[in-house]
Amino acid sequence: MRGRSVRRAERAGGGEEAARITRCAGTWLATAPDGAEQQRIAEAVRQVQGQRAVAAAFHRDSEAANAFCIELFRGEEFAPLHFADELVAQMIARVGEPPVVEVGDEAIFSDYLRRAVLSVALPNTRRLLAAQLRRYLPRYVEAGRWQEAVAIDYSAFRTALGNEVTLFLAQMALAGLADYYETHDDEG
Repeated sequence: MRGRSVRRAERAGGGEEAARITRCAGTWLATAPDGAEQQRIAEAVRQVQGQRAVAAAFHRDSEAANAFCIELFRGEEFAPLHFADELVAQMIARVGEPPVVEVGDEAIFSDYLRRAVLSVALPNTRRLLAAQLRRYLPRYVEAGRWQEAVAIDYSAFRTALGNEVTLFLAQMALAGLADYYETHDDEG
């Protein structure tokens, strides 16, 4: 046997791999969650699952849900999950530089972003990013911010198990691209 085709990644989040692919180095997300944090996450997931009315209202209007997720993941609290330079460099190496588009040509950039994210969003990367995202759940549940908690849980689920570019992945990639070019423009 030649070896495993899928590398084993830390399933609970944190650790070296998280620091390598996101901008979480130096934050609370850089270390793997301990047993107590994992219990808080599991309890938060259970509580979110009990919020059926909130979830039903959230999913009733998909356009509003999408807009809500975009705004949520633009928040500064999610900056540690922005794609790190290494992941952005891989995207650029695989699909090229992002296009500069004019107003009205946003579909061109959206297609680029979709292809770029799919080029690096392999199963282990998806699972790790979803695990990192779920680490936010206890904060929102404890604060009674149920719509945000439902959005986070839903996004983590779709990110971990899907083949799609979730709004979470798209926003983390977009912000990672912006961070990358800001850093590299300053160097040049």
